[in-house]
Amino acid sequence: MTAFEKDNKWQREIRDRILVPGFYRRYSHNGRYVVLDKGRMATLIQRRFAADTVAQGKDGEAIFIEEKIARRSYTSFFLETESCTKPGHESDGWMKYGEADILLYAFAHTGEQLLDVYWIDFPRLKTWFWTTFEHYPYRPACGGTTPNGTMGRVVPISDIDRAVGLSRWLVSATAARRCGVDRP
Repeated sequence: MTAFEKDNKWQREIRDRILVPGFYRRYSHNGRYVVLDKGRMATLIQRRFAADTVAQGKDGEAIFIEEKIARRSYTSFFLETESCTKPGHESDGWMKYGEADILLYAFAHTGEQLLDVYWIDFPRLKTWFWTTFEHYPYRPACGGTTPNGTMGRVVPISDIDRAVGLSRWLVSATAARRCGVDRP
């Protein structure tokens, strides 16, 4: 199993153990949501549009969510601009091809029993990001240890909050609590 596959497996386990019962089941309309882990169309949606979960909103609309879950807290988000930089295999990152409605970025805490969750309007983030991305450090993902040479920009959460707005939640398997002030 590659490092990516191990990280992806860990991320899904954390999602299923904490995010699904503590957040998606509680806040999607009538508890309606679908995680896009398996199946031909699920894979297609993930690869072409960067969406990991679909939840039903209060008005009945489908909300496509791109999830990023990190093992520890940071003061910045890594926004992937190139998924692969290996010659002959170059491919865009999710900040270029992603079409999700929401970017859910979370950091694991307290022995992986709690998630610090950021809920961000993804189209607004993309619009703002591509007008200002050159101001942020261009770095390899995971300190340069990805086999694909994944690259992106490291953007302070506070900059995204000021420019785009976000909601922040603390989520356990049994509860979710909003933190701070939401700014659209």
